[in-house]
Amino acid sequence: MVQAVTPPKAMLRRSVAAMSAVAIAVVVTGCSSGPTSHPGTSSSVTRTTGSSATTTTSTPAETTQTAVLNAWESAEQTLYGYLQEPWQQGRADLVAGETSADLWPKLADYFTNPALQSENTFLVGVKMGQLNGPTTYDLGHPTVSDLTATSATVMGCIYDTGTTTASSGPGPATLGGGAGYASGTWQLQLVDSSWKIATFQTKTVTKC
Repeated sequence: MVQAVTPPKAMLRRSVAAMSAVAIAVVVTGCSSGPTSHPGTSSSVTRTTGSSATTTTSTPAETTQTAVLNAWESAEQTLYGYLQEPWQQGRADLVAGETSADLWPKLADYFTNPALQSENTFLVGVKMGQLNGPTTYDLGHPTVSDLTATSATVMGCIYDTGTTTASSGPGPATLGGGAGYASGTWQLQLVDSSWKIATFQTKTVTKC
């Protein structure tokens, strides 16, 4: 799923301006079946070699960075999971009057407005557009570029195979059609002790 202010040809591309509630289709691609986590959040690790033992202690900042990256990955994996669900049922439920909150409740666990509204709007567009979600995606190697007690910025580059039509053609660029890469930044906020994506901006690139 990659998207930019100007619709690119690949991935679920989406971009959310700092206080904007308007969704810009983005492609966040990947290929994993369940949330992956970064190496240990344990505060200390003891390694013993022969008769000697060494203890490595993670700093509070390192522990927080791990929590931020895990939250980011879980958010993107949750979004992709909903994208990969068959559009037929989602479309039928929407036509019957179900809301995005009813259909995709886990998004609220990892996103907050305006990003939450953006992703809900994006999913509605995909399901109503009768599009299939990306078959595979790769979240790449995200890093935390900025961190405070209540906010964080994640930088990364994602690849996915893009949304497709019933005839296996690429979906509209505005709805993540076409395989490709997207480089972006995601701003997370600490909300009720949980890190959540609040805004994001991505752009299509030829290679990560």
